[in-house]
Amino acid sequence: MEKFLLVLGLSTFLLFVLGALSRSFKIPTIIAFILAGIFAGRFIYEDVTFERLSYIGIVLLFFYLGLEFNIARAVNVSKSIWAVGILDLVLNFGVMTLFLKILGFDTAIAFLGGAIAYASSSAITSKVIVDEKRIANPETEMILGLMVFEDIIAPIMLAVLTGVFSGEDLEVVTFGIILLKVLAVFSLIILISMTMKDKIGAFIEKFLNEDIFILFVFGILISFAGFTSFMGLSEALGAFLIGMLISETGKSEDVEKVLFSVRDLAVAIFFFVFGSNIVFDQNFFNAKNLLILISMIFISIVGKILTGYIGGRFYGLSNRASLIAGLSIVSRGEFSIVISKFAPSTYVPLFGIYTFTMAFIGTFFIQYAPKLAKLVFKPKTKKGGKKVYEY
Repeated sequence: MEKFLLVLGLSTFLLFVLGALSRSFKIPTIIAFILAGIFAGRFIYEDVTFERLSYIGIVLLFFYLGLEFNIARAVNVSKSIWAVGILDLVLNFGVMTLFLKILGFDTAIAFLGGAIAYASSSAITSKVIVDEKRIANPETEMILGLMVFEDIIAPIMLAVLTGVFSGEDLEVVTFGIILLKVLAVFSLIILISMTMKDKIGAFIEKFLNEDIFILFVFGILISFAGFTSFMGLSEALGAFLIGMLISETGKSEDVEKVLFSVRDLAVAIFFFVFGSNIVFDQNFFNAKNLLILISMIFISIVGKILTGYIGGRFYGLSNRASLIAGLSIVSRGEFSIVISKFAPSTYVPLFGIYTFTMAFIGTFFIQYAPKLAKLVFKPKTKKGGKKVYEY
C-alpha cells in the first residue's frame, strides 16, 4: 500500500508538471500524459489498481461526451452531416479494415485496427480550433458536426468490439445479437427519457447543491456502465447513454460541473496508463512491422484529408476550406486509445505507437492547416495586386 500511494502521488505530480509544460509549448495534454506513461510507466506497468482507475477515466470521458447530446440534437446533426459521416466511415474504418485483412490479419484484429483508425481526436481538434480562434471559419461547422457523428458511432463500435473480444467467434448470429443488445439499451434510455425526464430533472434540481449529490451521479453512472459491461457491451456505451439521459433533462451543464475534478484526474491517469502499456519490444522493430506501421499512418492521413476535402465539397465549402477541414481531422486520440485496450498483447506496440504518432502528426496538421492549404490553393490576385482568399 505504501508503495502504491508513493507511486500514485509521484505519477500525478509528474502529470501536472508535464501538463503545465505542454500548455507552454501548445502541445495537447493527451500527448504529454502518454509520453509520461511511456517513460515513467514501467513503475506502474501491470499494476491492477492503476488499470482499474484508468477504466473510471474511460467511463467519465464518455459520460461527458453523452452530456453534449440530447436525442433531438443527435438526430439533427446526423441529418445534416450523414453523407460526410458515411464517407468518413468508409475511407477510414472500411479501408483500414480491408488493408489489414489483405495483409493476413484475422477478421477480429482487422476490425479492431479499422476502429482504432476511424475516429479523429475530438479533444485535440476542438482545443486547437478554440486556441487558434478558428470557431467562425467556414469549415469549422462541418468539422464539429463530423466530431459529433463520430462521437455517436464510437460507443457503438466499442460495444460491438466488446462482444467480439469476449471470447465468442465472430459470426453473423453473434454480430446480430450484439447489435440487438445495443438497440435494447438505447431503447431503454429513450423510454426512460420519454417517461421520466421531468421527474429526474426535478430530482437533480432538488439535490444539486447538496454535498451528497456527487454520490448520486457517480453511483448511477458507474452502475449503468457496469450493467452494460455485464451485458457483454462496453462500459463506455453505458456511460455515454447516462450522459444523454441527463442531457434530456436540461441539467447537463449543472451536472457537468460536479465531476470536473474527478474526471480530469481519472482521464489523466487513463492516458498515463495507456502510455505505460506501450512497451518497446526489440522484436517489434523489424522491417515487416515498420512497413505495416508506416502504411497504416499513410492510409490514415490520406483517408482523413480525403474525408474533409470531398466531404467539404459536398457540404458546400470552397476548395481551400475543404482542404483545411481535411487537414484538421487527421489526429487520432482518445477513441483510438480506448479501442486499443482490446488489443491482444502482441498487437499493443503496433496500435499504441500508431495512435501516439497520429496524435502527434495530427496536432501539427491542424495547427498549420490554413498555411498548408494556402500553399495548395493559392490566393487569387485581383487588379491592383491585392490578394483575395477563396472561402
